Amino acid sequence: MEANTSNESILALDVDGIVIGVYEDFSTIRDVIDLKPYLQIGKFKGKQGGKRLLFNVTGVKTPMVAAVGLGSKDKADEESVRIAAATGVKLLRDNGAKRVGIASLGSAKATAEGVFLGLYRFDELKTLDADKRPTIEELIFTGTEEEAREWLIGKTIAECQNFARRMGELPSNIATPTYFVEQTKKAFDGLDNVKIHDYDEKWAEKQKMGAFLSVAKGSDEPAKFLVIEYKGGNDGEKPLAIVGKGITFDTGGISLKPSQGMGAMRGDCSGAAATIATLLGIAKLGLKINAVGVAPLTENMPGGHATKPSDVVYASNGKSIEIDNTDAEGRLILSDALVYTEKTYDPHTIIDIATLTGAMMIALGSHYIGTFTPSDDLWKELEEAGNTTGEKFWRMPLDKKYKKQIESQLADIKNTGGRPAGSITAAMFLKEFIGRDRWAHLDIAGVAWAEAEEGYKPKGNVGAPVRALIHLASKYSSS
Repeated sequence: MEANTSNESILALDVDGIVIGVYEDFSTIRDVIDLKPYLQIGKFKGKQGGKRLLFNVTGVKTPMVAAVGLGSKDKADEESVRIAAATGVKLLRDNGAKRVGIASLGSAKATAEGVFLGLYRFDELKTLDADKRPTIEELIFTGTEEEAREWLIGKTIAECQNFARRMGELPSNIATPTYFVEQTKKAFDGLDNVKIHDYDEKWAEKQKMGAFLSVAKGSDEPAKFLVIEYKGGNDGEKPLAIVGKGITFDTGGISLKPSQGMGAMRGDCSGAAATIATLLGIAKLGLKINAVGVAPLTENMPGGHATKPSDVVYASNGKSIEIDNTDAEGRLILSDALVYTEKTYDPHTIIDIATLTGAMMIALGSHYIGTFTPSDDLWKELEEAGNTTGEKFWRMPLDKKYKKQIESQLADIKNTGGRPAGSITAAMFLKEFIGRDRWAHLDIAGVAWAEAEEGYKPKGNVGAPVRALIHLASKYSSS
C-alpha cells in the first residue's frame, strides 16, 4: 500500500472514501462538516467503535464517508483515536475503496497507529486470489507539517508492532531461531548506530548458560542468543535493556502439554518478537538513548537429550536449579539472559517480556499486562506509558513470602512453585537473577493473543507491548 501526505482539506481529496471522526453529540472532529442530519436517524450515537458508511454527502468530493465514533468529546483519548481510525479505514476497504483519505482524529500519531495496525493482516502463507481480497492501494493523510511528522512517527511504531505480530504468528517450521536472526538482520539493515550479535550454543557453553542450554537440549534446531545494541545516546551512558523470551515452539518438553491448542505455542516467542520490534522502533525513530535488546531463542522439545523433571542445572551466575517441570522453560532461558544483560551492559533499567504463565491469563485475562517490579518509580513510568498507548499494565506483588514456594530440596531453587500464585512465583524465580531495583518483569501471556478481530487488534498475535515500550524509551531520550 502506498502512503502519502497532503495539506489539502479532507473534504477536497479526490479519493474513493474519507474517514471522519464523530463525537457523541454528533459534532465532527474540528467541526469539518455537519453530519448530524445523516447520523441522527438510527442507532449511531458516536460512541467509541461506532461506525456508519455514508454516500454522496453534500460538500464532500468523495462518494463515501466513513463516520466513526470517538466517544465523549471531553473523554476522548488516544485509544479512542486508534480504534476509530482502524474502524474507518477497514469499513472503506471492505466496501471497495482503493484510495482513502484521513486527517487527524485528535492525535495524528495515534491516527496512524490505528490505521496501520488496523489494516494489518497475516495471510502471507495463503494462496489467495488478490482480486477477491479487498485492499487499499493508496492512503493519504492530510494535515499540517507538524501533524505529518507525528503521523510518520505513528506509522513507524505501528509497522514495528506489525513486525512483532508477524514473527509471533509464523509457524515454527518457518520461524526457527535461525530465521529470527535472519529477519532481525534484514529489518535493521541500513539503520545507523546498530550492532547485531547472534551467538551460538558453543558461545553459550563458554558463558556457562546451563539454564538456557537445558531447554535447547531436546531440539535439533540450533539455539541462538540474539543481542541488538543501539547507541543513539552519549558514550558511556547506561542503556535501557529489553530482554524477551524466545521459545519458537513450546511442546512443554518431557512435561508434555495437552495436544489441544498446542499449535498456539508458536507464539511463545512473542516476548522476543516484541523486544526486537521495540529496538527496531527506537532505531528507526533515532531516539537519543542507548539501548540493548536480548533474545534467547530456542525450541522446547521432548527429544532424547531433553532435560527431565528433577534434573539439576546451573545458571550462569552459579545458582543451581531443580527442573521441577520442563514446561516452565521460559524462566530458565530468561534467567541466563538477565544475568548476561546486567553483567555485560550495566543498564539503568532492565525490562523482560514473556508469555510466561497461564496463571497470568487467569488473574488478569486479556486486558492488562501483569507487571512485577520492586521499583515504585519504574512502575509509575510503565503505568503512564501503558495508559497513553492503550497497552495497560497492572502491578503485581513481589513479596518475599512467595519465595518459599520455589525452595528446593535438591538445589538452590526450583523452577516452579505449584499452582497457587503461579505468575508471582515465576517472577520471584526471575528476581533471583537480578541485582537491581530498576527491573520489571512483564508477563504478557494474557494479552499476546486475541481470539477475535476487534478495532485495531487482529485475530491472532497482537504484538504487545511494543507501543508502550517505545513510548517509555522516548521518555528517556534526550530530545
